Amino acid sequence: MFFNYLKIAFRQLRANRLFSFLNILGLTVGLAVSTFIALYVWHEFHYDRHHPFADRTYRILSVSNYGGQDVSFPGMHESVGTAIKRQIPEVEEVVRMTDGLGDVVLQADANHRFKEENIGFADAPLLAVMGVRLLQGDARTALREPGRIVLTRQLAEKYFGRQNPLGKTLLFDKHHPLMVSGVVDELPTQSVIGFNALVSLSSMPTLGPRYRHSYQYAGFLTTYLVLRPGANVNQVVKNLQQVKSGLKFTDQSAKYVLEGLPSLHLDSRIAQQGARQSLYILLTVALLILVLAVINYVSLTTARATKRAREVGVRKAVGGQRNELIGQFFTESFLTTTLAFVLSLLVLQGLFPWANRALNLYMDNRVLWQGPYWALIGFLWLGCSLLAGSYPALLLSRFRPQEVLKGTLSSGRNGSKVRRVFTTVQFSASIGLLICSIVLYAQMRFLRTKNLGINRAQVVAVHIDGEMARQFPALRDEVRQWARPENVAVSNTALFTDDVTTYFLSTAQTKKQLMVNTLLVDRSFLGMMGIRWKYPPVDWETGSVTNELTVYNETVMKEAGIQGNPLRQATPFKEFRTDGVVADFHIHSLRGAVSPMMLTITSDTNRTLVDNGGYLLVRFNPQTDVSQSLGALRAIYDRHQPVAPFDYYFLDDAYNALYEKEQRLMRLFNGFTGLTLLVACLGLLGLITFSVEARTKEIGIRKVLGASVASIVTLLSTDFLKLVLISMLLASPVAWYAMDKWLQDFEYKVTIAWWMFALAGGFAVVLAALTVSLQSIKAALMNPAKSLKTE
Repeated sequence: MFFNYLKIAFRQLRANRLFSFLNILGLTVGLAVSTFIALYVWHEFHYDRHHPFADRTYRILSVSNYGGQDVSFPGMHESVGTAIKRQIPEVEEVVRMTDGLGDVVLQADANHRFKEENIGFADAPLLAVMGVRLLQGDARTALREPGRIVLTRQLAEKYFGRQNPLGKTLLFDKHHPLMVSGVVDELPTQSVIGFNALVSLSSMPTLGPRYRHSYQYAGFLTTYLVLRPGANVNQVVKNLQQVKSGLKFTDQSAKYVLEGLPSLHLDSRIAQQGARQSLYILLTVALLILVLAVINYVSLTTARATKRAREVGVRKAVGGQRNELIGQFFTESFLTTTLAFVLSLLVLQGLFPWANRALNLYMDNRVLWQGPYWALIGFLWLGCSLLAGSYPALLLSRFRPQEVLKGTLSSGRNGSKVRRVFTTVQFSASIGLLICSIVLYAQMRFLRTKNLGINRAQVVAVHIDGEMARQFPALRDEVRQWARPENVAVSNTALFTDDVTTYFLSTAQTKKQLMVNTLLVDRSFLGMMGIRWKYPPVDWETGSVTNELTVYNETVMKEAGIQGNPLRQATPFKEFRTDGVVADFHIHSLRGAVSPMMLTITSDTNRTLVDNGGYLLVRFNPQTDVSQSLGALRAIYDRHQPVAPFDYYFLDDAYNALYEKEQRLMRLFNGFTGLTLLVACLGLLGLITFSVEARTKEIGIRKVLGASVASIVTLLSTDFLKLVLISMLLASPVAWYAMDKWLQDFEYKVTIAWWMFALAGGFAVVLAALTVSLQSIKAALMNPAKSLKTE
């Protein structure tokens, strides 16, 4: 019996090629896209669950109160972990690590010297506790001794090619030899723990003054506690507050918080806000696309109900049972969804690497071979088959043979209403997503073009190593001669990054504690970067900078309660004087307000500008070729015997990277909006095709009676376009509410304007009109004699 159902199903697919194609294409798109989104959401929700002790591993956060606001810090001094391990028996193991203290130069030989990022430091237990798999070396001992470094496979191949790297030496930061003690397999993307190499933590005091000073005095280590089985987390938190002896350079009044390792990615106090909300939005979109694809199938299948009615009537008249007919129609549904399922798998497997790179999603191919992925695929296939087949099977199998064979079947009107509802739902979803995409684009364009109070256009920042302090004046002078002095400046900080130094200062008058960003710059910085003076220092235009000047932005004055000319009033902070005030400018994203800022302006001859590393800022002429200008700049740099490779970034690129999450969301919405419109138009094309087939005789009679082509096209198109307009009215308030909530995360944002809704609705109407017109014009041009003869 089943094989008989299958034969009939294949015959139906061949006999109705257009409808079969539209059904399979719609379901393929829906399954492929919804599976991809669900895979990404599952990937994000399952961070760090693969570690051997994930369920009892916790990260410590130190929470201090500044200005009435709790501020959380993940960085701990090295003494904290040691004291905890000694004083709290519930702690089985302590693991300390850091992603590093900035980029560092590694060298295997003269031909293999590169600046690398994410060169971290870690305790010996980290590899074993976190379940990091080593291709070469012993995880228990690889980081136990000073002078050891563990490389990822990619980095090992970069420096040593196909040679065995174990026991070989890498020069760290130009002077300090480290022995390769292990090679790590490719790290999973579902983890907050990531690195390109790990140096044993005990090596830090031997790697020069900078690293020794950080090890001795700084809070820079992320500290993880592995609790003993059955330990009470709340009790451990209470015990942490009692740990005082042995602690160095820590805030004794700070409170400690423990955060479970699997919760760090989305739910940490310091995680990026809105990450979980974005995932729920994407999951909703995935369900929406899948539902639209199923609706598309049901709508097209029920539209052809009258074509199948005579078949049902005859089969019932000769003894066919309703359950047999239901089985037949379910078999057809399962065949269609299975074909779509296989095609969607091929599409997903083929496009996964490209989509992953294009959308910058950081998923590796391993997720495609995990059990949950295949369970998800199976669930979607079965669910779609049942959902897509249920309504058509129940509808078609209930036809009464006497009504069908007499020609009195009256189910078409009810079916038409259902199809109208389906079409309205499809276009409501499409228009809603289109409105969201337009708002996203408008907000991102606003962020990219808003005046930040600082001119970042065409500015390249060249990193200057601290050991180049002696060569730097000559290098800077040559660059000034090449680019003109007004296009060159110096800063000790990488702008638009997280590397900006922050001090917690208490205002003299209001006693309010402020988180103040600090920059050390030269005199040229303000003019070259377009920063405006509110109150310039005395003799700024005519004098030279011989002593350091301390300058604040307007926000500091506002928070300190200083009004009027601040140069004639008391300084906002007792520790520093006031030499000038500049207009507010942003060096962070526009999600938040302008940060309080203090600039120290120093003379050109002051070596502290680059003693600890700095950045030479050069503005290129907009008309010049960027690659040629970079080549010329590199040549100047190389002439001064640099100790580090030429390393640079553009301020524009760094600023745009601050909105990576929003840009990813915009790309996803754009892609999914296009796909929902495709599915909706496929459904509309199928429905108008069926409508033309059903009204062939009517169209022929109208043409015989003198109807024009335009009037017939209008007749066939009007009903469908009305549904699109209704969809626009339904989608607009929902889209407005969703995007208004999303925009609340930004201090600076666009206003949701009427033209955004008009543009989305107008585009959907035009697209629907084009889709409908394809078949409407074809029907209107048909020879009436042929259509009447056929009927």
